[in-house]
Formats: sequence, structure tokens, C-alpha cells
Amino acid sequence: MKTQPLFSKEQWAGYALWAILFVVICLMIAHNPTQRTVSLAYIQAAERFIEKAPLYEKEGIHGFLYFPHFALFFCPFAFLAPLPREILWRLFSLGLFIGAIQKVSSSFFPLLKPKAFLYFSLLVMVSAMASLRNGQTNLALAAVLLLAFVSCGEKKWIQAAFFFFISLILKPIALYPFLYAAFFFPAFRKTALATILLFILFPFLFSLNDLHYVYEQYLLFFKRMLTVSQPTEANFADIQGLLFAFNVKLSSSLSLLIRLLGAIGTILLGMAFDKKNPSLFSVLLYSFSTAYLLLFNPRTELNSYVFLGLSMAFFSLYFLSTEKKQKAAFLFILLTPLLGIEALGGTFVRLGLWLKPAICLFVQSLLVFLLIKKRLCCPLPSNPDREPPFL
Repeated sequence: MKTQPLFSKEQWAGYALWAILFVVICLMIAHNPTQRTVSLAYIQAAERFIEKAPLYEKEGIHGFLYFPHFALFFCPFAFLAPLPREILWRLFSLGLFIGAIQKVSSSFFPLLKPKAFLYFSLLVMVSAMASLRNGQTNLALAAVLLLAFVSCGEKKWIQAAFFFFISLILKPIALYPFLYAAFFFPAFRKTALATILLFILFPFLFSLNDLHYVYEQYLLFFKRMLTVSQPTEANFADIQGLLFAFNVKLSSSLSLLIRLLGAIGTILLGMAFDKKNPSLFSVLLYSFSTAYLLLFNPRTELNSYVFLGLSMAFFSLYFLSTEKKQKAAFLFILLTPLLGIEALGGTFVRLGLWLKPAICLFVQSLLVFLLIKKRLCCPLPSNPDREPPFL
């Protein structure tokens, strides 16, 4: 009896594409390990935590802008030589990202097996390149948030809690998707509460001889967040970046009001859908909650749109293989390369500051228009032998 290979040719092709990209980036890093990297702020924070020194700067809008936990989290990388540190950190992020793609492509697209992973990789790769090149946490954060929501859809609450715990370490903005998931999955709430309590206590476990130090870092963190939450620079790709293109500048109070209304509106939007297909519903919640982060976090960077890249890749394949909405699928596919527009440099960087939030608004609006009438009651196909057209 002939045994089935562990991976199909298409899966090997997908892994090969990621391997080639990673090797190219490693060669660029080897040329100058300290160029185009954000890890220097992470290293400094890790060293400061070990020395029990303050983690946060008092001035400016940049620097270490994470929970104290991240300083601990980065310690295994911080004390390595520059080249292996930069490579291993990116390998960790890319491993999570590829794992998320593999999980989603194998769980949601039986009609496309074994091609789904390759197609998904091709669609999302452009939006992932910049974060991978710079060593930013966006890549890993997008992966663990998607895995967390998918785990909620599968009613694997402990697994979901683990991924949300990691997401909070990677960036504080993960708090909104975490609370968003707890709101829409009542059975997850007790586990979510326990996760929050454990998260608060976690850094104290690594500073038992100086508990007051951790308490001080929490206070400094909240003070720092208040300082940097209203950047005056017009170089962020949120809703204000879109408005800046039309010479509209929001006051601090109006900006805060819009963010609050956006948070409420995102919750109401999720409530418009039924949960008859909890797995698909969970991915839609990922899309809505991360779109909120992109549009209403006043510090959204161009590289952050890897969140949207995952959503667009997923729904491109979903509309093509499941809903048979080829026009919508191809529209998403055509828009996907624009998520890497900043790689062209110069004018295209400024263009991305308003174009990317505009694409995000358009994509989420189209998702609502196409899916709200169905109310997610259409089950995913179960016949893996029938392939959709055009594939």
C-alpha cells in the first residue's frame, strides 16, 4: 500500500517560498545586523529589567512601548550576539506566522487541499515582508491573534487563553481583541478573567526580591501610554492618516471620541452576525477587531497592515472556494499587493499613510455587505474532491 507523503508538492512549494524570503532577509541582516531593526529598544528593556532600572523613557513618543512582560520575554534573545539574535528573533516570528497560515488553510478550505497553504502564503507574503525585515512584533502578533480567535471558534478555551496571553506580551493593543473575544464567547469569560489575573501577576514572579519594582513599572507604563497616545506627527496610518490626506486634523478630544465610538461600533457590527458557523464567525471577529486596531490606534504603522493581509488572504480564498463569489475574491486579490506599497519608498510611503486605512475601510465594508445577509449560516463545504473554478 502506497503511503501518503507528509507534505504535498504545493505545501513544499509554500514552505520553499518562505524559506527563500527568510534566507534573503538573513543575508541582508548579515551585511549589517543593526540596520533596519527595532530590537535595540527590546534589548535595552531586557537589560534594564535585569538591573531593576526604569523601563520607560520620560520624553518622546518612541522607545519601549510594551507591558513590562516583554522585557522578560525578550531576555533569551537579548544576550545573544547581534547576528544570531536578529535571525532567531525573526525565525520565531515567522514560525508563528507560518503556523497560523497552516492551521487556517488546513481547517477552512477542504476544497483547496493541498493547495490552500501555497495560495494563502502567496496572498499574504507581500504584507508580511516589512515586519519580517525589521524584526517587528506585528508578524507574531497577527499570527497569535488569529490562532486565538480560531481557538475560540473551536471552543478550545485554554488554548485561546494561551495565545491571547502571548499577544498581550507582544503588544498592549492586543487587549481590545482579547476583550472582544470574551464579549462574543461567553463560555470563554471565566478563562479570560483567569488569564488577566495571571497576566498581572506574571512579572512579579520574576522579581520576588523586589516586588515594588514591578509595581513601579506598571505605573510608569500607564503614564507612558497617556503620553504617547496622542502623537502630533502626521506619519501614522490610522484613520487620522486618511483624514490628513484631505487636510483634516482632529483635536485630541475629538480623536478620543471617535476611537470610543469606533470600539462600540465594532462590537455592534459583530452582534449583527449569528454564530451558526462559530469557526467562520471567529475569523470575522479577528478581521473586525484588528481592523479597529489599524483604524483607531493612533500609532498604527504601515507595517501593521499584516493584520489586514491575513484577513484579505483568508476571505479571498473563502469567497473563491466556498461562497463562489469570484468577483469579490479577485478584487481582494488585486488589492493585496498594495499592502506592501511602502517597499517602493519615497512618495509611496506617504501614499500608504492614507491608502492603507482606505483599503481597510473598504474591505471591512465589503465583508459586511457580502456576509451580513447570509448571517454566517452557510456551512463550509465538506467535499474535498471538488475544486472551485479558476484554481
